[in-house]
Parts: sequence; C-alpha cells; structure tokens
Amino acid sequence: MFVKDMKSLIKYAIELDISELECKLGYKGDAVLRLSSSNKDTIKKIESFCKNIDIEYNILYNNRKISSDIFCIFNTDIYKLK
Repeated sequence: MFVKDMKSLIKYAIELDISELECKLGYKGDAVLRLSSSNKDTIKKIESFCKNIDIEYNILYNNRKISSDIFCIFNTDIYKLK
C-alpha cells in the first residue's frame, strides 16, 4: 500500500537536510511527493531509499535556486480502468 511507503519515506527524509516537502495528486491520480534540498548528498540518499523499496522517482536540478527536487511517485490505483 502506498501510504505505508510514503510514511516511511517522509520519516526518513525528515531527518535529512531538506528545505521543502510537498504532496500532491498527479494528473494520472498518483500521489506525488516532492522533496527539495540544496545538499546533493541528501538527494542521493533519498534516491537510494526509493530504489531500495521500488518507488518511482524523477530528479530535477534547478540551477537558479541552486537546489534539487526529487519527485517520488506512488501509484494509488484510484483511476485504474477495467
């Protein structure tokens, strides 16, 4: 279930050097968790956490803000068509 994975990721990330944490629904009905940090090691640690528990993710490097965002995508199965 995606809630358990999302909670464990938030608990892990809260101990790291993150500047922002935001959760939204994606356009396909998936839950998207955005974590921002200017520390590259923090983004790498979150990336390896996502790899270990099979969470889909995407990293966006923002050169103007000198920070990085990692978007973690959790499949909610709300809008699955039969």
